[in-house]
Amino acid sequence: MLRNLGRVIRTHPKKVLVLTLTVFFGTLVGFYGYALHQWHSAQEAVKQGRTNEARQRLDFCLLVWPKSTEVHLLAARAAWLSWNFEEADVHLQKCLKLQNGATSDIQLEFLLMRVLMGEEEEVATPLFQYVDNKHPDSQLIMETLARAYMHQLRFGLAYKCLSRWITEAPDAARAYHWRGWVLERLNNHQEAKADYEKALELDVDLIPVRLRLAEMLLDGNRPLEALEHLERLARQCPDRADITARLGHCRFLQGQGEEARRLLEAAVVKLPDDPTLLLNLGKLELQDAKPVEAEKWLRRALAADPSDTIAHYTLATTLQLLGRKEEAAVALKLHKKHREVLERANRLLQDEALQPTKDPNPSSEIGILLLSIGQERLGLYWLDQALLRDPRHRAAHQALAEYFENKGQRDIAARHRKWLQSAGHGPKAGVGAGK
Repeated sequence: MLRNLGRVIRTHPKKVLVLTLTVFFGTLVGFYGYALHQWHSAQEAVKQGRTNEARQRLDFCLLVWPKSTEVHLLAARAAWLSWNFEEADVHLQKCLKLQNGATSDIQLEFLLMRVLMGEEEEVATPLFQYVDNKHPDSQLIMETLARAYMHQLRFGLAYKCLSRWITEAPDAARAYHWRGWVLERLNNHQEAKADYEKALELDVDLIPVRLRLAEMLLDGNRPLEALEHLERLARQCPDRADITARLGHCRFLQGQGEEARRLLEAAVVKLPDDPTLLLNLGKLELQDAKPVEAEKWLRRALAADPSDTIAHYTLATTLQLLGRKEEAAVALKLHKKHREVLERANRLLQDEALQPTKDPNPSSEIGILLLSIGQERLGLYWLDQALLRDPRHRAAHQALAEYFENKGQRDIAARHRKWLQSAGHGPKAGVGAGK
């Protein structure tokens, strides 16, 4: 074979050369085309939030274009969007070397990364300048700021960012989705519903939005409207227990008790701590004149969410049917207390959202109120916010000391007690707003 190949080369050297060059350049073109495909796919993946996929594709791009500022910038963005700030910084430092200093685009990546690192206050003004100047990444700027404000429960600022995002990009389904979520936290359910509907109009495959819209319709006792959404979701995701649970809720409201029971009992196997699901099972047992079984489900619902006022009221009704009047009175008292606490906390949250301040007192009171009805995660968040606003805030330290003592975490409680004693408040300083 080798002899034959040598004979061909000697006999037709020009043809062999042309063929060799054709194969070489064909391979080169194919390789370059593949690299371009990886690049464009990486850009789309970053845009759609598929950052892990983007980073894998960009690794190949960096092998082909190791000195491309554009590729390193996108790699930095994919990294910080994945909360990998060290990797993002490596790419940005490389950009600085390639450009012999900071360009506007490099500076933008640094600013956006700082937002996710919790420094949004320091960088918000220059970021809004980019938006005012119609920068091509204005949507990403508003999305990143909104994400940070939502994470910190600063709903008023998040709403402003999301509204600006919608102004810049009226067809951005995610912006309507997020603004609907924020509006719910501001107790504006009507406008939240409208935003969810707009998000679905722009993207019919937004499963979380469709599910939340169905839940709102169920909460408003509109099962027929919810059913259309739930049946579509069930076709799309037949194995999702949360969709099965809401479909069971819908059948319950439609008066289809047997089908509701089948769906709810199937869902609770996978969702044993879903408060709404447990509450509906309790209601179903109560409707079937089984108060003993109803009590079991309702107590599980309250263990999952101690602030559920409907569960408290339904439990009180159940206990009355069981002839346990004293326990029923206690449940009614808790129902009233939790309702009043939630109303007060919601008013304070709305005030904080619409008119943000640096006053620690509202944050502390919100935290104390929420802890009192079992909303621990949110309660601790707002107490931490009070101490960020004023590290010497007495009521926040007192509430945290009592909370951690009750949880048996005496080392953490001791730190707050130590501060109270050093500040002259003593170990039994009363809980309340103020210093």
